[in-house]
Amino acid sequence: MAFFMGGYPGAPHWLAKALLHALVRSDQFDHEHLQQIDWEAVTTEREAGSWNAESESTKRLDLVVSGNDFVLGIEHKVWASAENNPFYAYDDLLNSYGVKAYRCVLCPDVSKASVQAPAKSAGWPTLSYAALLASAYELYGQDVAPSSQTKWQIFYQELLQHLFSIAHPTEEKTMTKDELLFSLKHFNDLHEASQRLEQFEQELMVEGKSSIAAALQIDISELSTNKKPENWKQTRAWRFIPSAWSNSHGGASQVCLVYYPSSESEGDESIGFEIRAYLESQESSDLWLKEIEQAFLKETPATKQPGCSWYRDGGDSDAWYEVKGRWLALSAWPREYTKVGAMKALGDLAKWVNEHAFQPGTNKTG
Repeated sequence: MAFFMGGYPGAPHWLAKALLHALVRSDQFDHEHLQQIDWEAVTTEREAGSWNAESESTKRLDLVVSGNDFVLGIEHKVWASAENNPFYAYDDLLNSYGVKAYRCVLCPDVSKASVQAPAKSAGWPTLSYAALLASAYELYGQDVAPSSQTKWQIFYQELLQHLFSIAHPTEEKTMTKDELLFSLKHFNDLHEASQRLEQFEQELMVEGKSSIAAALQIDISELSTNKKPENWKQTRAWRFIPSAWSNSHGGASQVCLVYYPSSESEGDESIGFEIRAYLESQESSDLWLKEIEQAFLKETPATKQPGCSWYRDGGDSDAWYEVKGRWLALSAWPREYTKVGAMKALGDLAKWVNEHAFQPGTNKTG
C-alpha cells in the first residue's frame, strides 16, 4: 500500500491521490489544498515513529503521507481493534511536522465498534475501503491508464482487488444470471476458444525455444521448459533453461517469457510481453551475481534504443534478488511491443546472459 502512495523513489502516487480525494468527499480534507499539492514532493513513510516520554517507548503510525505544506497520518485497521492505539502520540507526531495535519483510520466497510468508537473519541475520522476504492477507480482513467508503467498497473489492479475482497468477504464470486445464460448458449464456442488458447500458448513455447536456440547456436533439445505455462499474478510465463547453464554450476538459471492481456501492443494484437532472466548461485550475495546485475543496468538502456531489442524501466524493478540473495532476477521489455519483438528480445537476452555469465572469463566459468 505504501508503494502506491509514493513510498519508494520512482513509485507512483495513485493510491495517495485516491485516498485524499476520498477524504475531500467526506469533508476531511480541503479541496483547494488538494488542487495545490505538488505530487513530486510527496513522500510516504511506513511505521513512522515518535518517542513518547510518558510510556518511554516509540509509538508508530502505519503510514505518514507528507508534502510541502501538509501531512496526513493513516492508521490502517483490517481486523484488529483500535482500543489500545495511542492516537494522542500519533497527533504529537503529525504536529511535529509544522504543517497542516490531517488524519484518518482506514478500515474495511464493516468495521467493528472497537475501531469506530476509539477513532471517533480521538477525533480521527474513519475511511472505508469502499470509499477509497470508489475514488481509486474514478481516478484510474486519469492517472493509471495513461501511464507507461505497465508492470505497476498490473500490481495496482491486484492491490485494489485485494482491498475489494476484504471489503466484501461474504460475496461469492459466482456468475450473474446473464453470464450463466451466455455461457450455456455459447459453451461450444468457449470450449473451442480454450483449446485455441492452449494451442497458442504451446506455439509461444515453441517459438521461444527456437529464438533462444538460434541466439545461443545450440540444438532445441538442449533447452528444457516447464510442461505448462505458469500463472504469475495475472500473467502467464514460460521458463527456458539451457542445459549448459545448469551444467556449469548446478543451478537452474533461465530466461522467461511473461505474457498477459494488454491493449498497448504496437501491432494488431491484444497481448503484452515482458522478458526476464533468473541467475542462480549456490551462495548468498555472490560477487558473480553482483557483476551481472551491474553489467545489465549499465548496458541495458532505460528507454527504447535502435541498437538494443529490449529496454528496462529505469527503476528499482529492473533487477532484484530472491531466495536469500541466491537468485538474481533481471526484467526488461521488448523494444518492439509485439510477439515478433518479444521473441527477438528473448533470444537476445539469452545471448547476453550467456556471454556475461557462462562464457570463459566470467566468475562462474573462469
